[in-house]
Amino acid sequence: MSQELITQTAQQAGQGLTLGGGRALAASVNAGAVSIEQERAIAEAQGQLILAKKFPRDLNAAHAELMNACKSPAFAAQAFYTVPNRGHGPSIRFAEEVARVYGNFQYGHRELSRDEGKSEVEVFAWDMQNNNRSIRQITVLHIRDAGGQKKPLRDEADIDNRIANVASKQIRGRILALMPKWLVADAIEECKKTINGDNSEPLEARVRKMTQVFAKYGVTTKHLEAYLGHSLDKVLLDEVVDLTGVFNAIKEGTPASEFFGATDAEASQAEPTGTGAALAASAKQADAATAPKQQQRKAAAKPASKNQENQGKAVEEQPQPDPVATDASASEAPVTEGAQADAGAGDEPEPQVEQEAPAGDDQAGDAAAADDDVF
Repeated sequence: MSQELITQTAQQAGQGLTLGGGRALAASVNAGAVSIEQERAIAEAQGQLILAKKFPRDLNAAHAELMNACKSPAFAAQAFYTVPNRGHGPSIRFAEEVARVYGNFQYGHRELSRDEGKSEVEVFAWDMQNNNRSIRQITVLHIRDAGGQKKPLRDEADIDNRIANVASKQIRGRILALMPKWLVADAIEECKKTINGDNSEPLEARVRKMTQVFAKYGVTTKHLEAYLGHSLDKVLLDEVVDLTGVFNAIKEGTPASEFFGATDAEASQAEPTGTGAALAASAKQADAATAPKQQQRKAAAKPASKNQENQGKAVEEQPQPDPVATDASASEAPVTEGAQADAGAGDEPEPQVEQEAPAGDDQAGDAAAADDDVF
C-alpha cells in the first residue's frame, strides 16, 4: 500500500499539478497552499456579490455625481486622449471616474506569468451587481521604444511600469464595454462643455468659496450650517441663491446677527455695561453731532467744476452782510444743546484739499472688490 502511494506521488511530481482551467503548475508548488488560496478567492467573490445585491447602485445619483465631476476644469482637461495615427477618445482617467461613481464595480490587471523578455497579463472589469465580466489576456514585451529603437528592459521597476502602462489602455476598453452607453455619452458632452468654457462651476467649489467670503464678516461654517439646518455637503442650488442674498445684505450694512445670531466678530465688539455704557453713549452722541460738520468740510474740500467756480465768483461779487449785525443777531438767537456741542469746532484747522482719483480708478477698484466677494 505504501509502495502504491510512493508511486503515485512520484508520478504527480513528474507530470506536475493542474488546476481546473487545465493550466499546469510546477511540481515544486504546494498543492495545499493553492487549494487554500482558491477557496479564499471563491469566498471573497461570493461575499462581494452578496454585498452588491444588498446595496444596489443608484443610477440617478451616479449620473448626477458624474455630471458634477465633469464640470471641473481639472478633470475635463484629462478626460480625453489623442495619439498620432491612432485617433482620440475617452482616457483611462475618464473611465476610472465613470467606474467610481457607477459603484459595485471592479477593474484591474494581474500578471499571470513572466518569462525572459515578456509577461502574460490579464486585464479585467467586473460589474458585481449584474455579474458581468470583461476579460482579456495580453502579452507585454519587456522593451521600450526610444527614438525608433527597441531597448530591452532589465530593471524590475521598469518592467512593472511597462506592464501597468500597457494594461491601463486595455482596462479603459474593458470598463467602457460594461458601462451604460447613455451615461458615457452624457459625461463626454459635459466635459466638452467645460473645456469650451460654457459650463457652470461645480456646486462644491461655490460652497467652498462662499465660506471664505462669509468668513470676512465673522460668519463661520457652523453659523451657515445652523442657518440651513444641515451640513454644507448637502447644500442645494436654491440655498446657495438664498445665501447670496444674505451675503449681499451683510455687505450693505445689515448685521450678521440678524441672520446667524451673534457671530464671533460681533461678540468681540459687544457694548460695555454700567459706566462704560454711559461713556460709549456720550461718545456716540458727540460723533453724531460732529458728523454733519465733517461732511460739510469734505464737500467743501472737493475741487469744484467750472460751473461751480463761476457761481462762487458771482456770490463773492454780491454785497456781503455787515459782520457786526450778523454777530449781534446771532448773539440774540437762543443757544441749543447741539450748538453748545459744536462750540469751538470753528477753531479746528480746515482739512487740506486732496486731489480726487479719476472715476475710472474707483470703478476698477469696486469691480475688483466685487469679484472677490462673488460665489
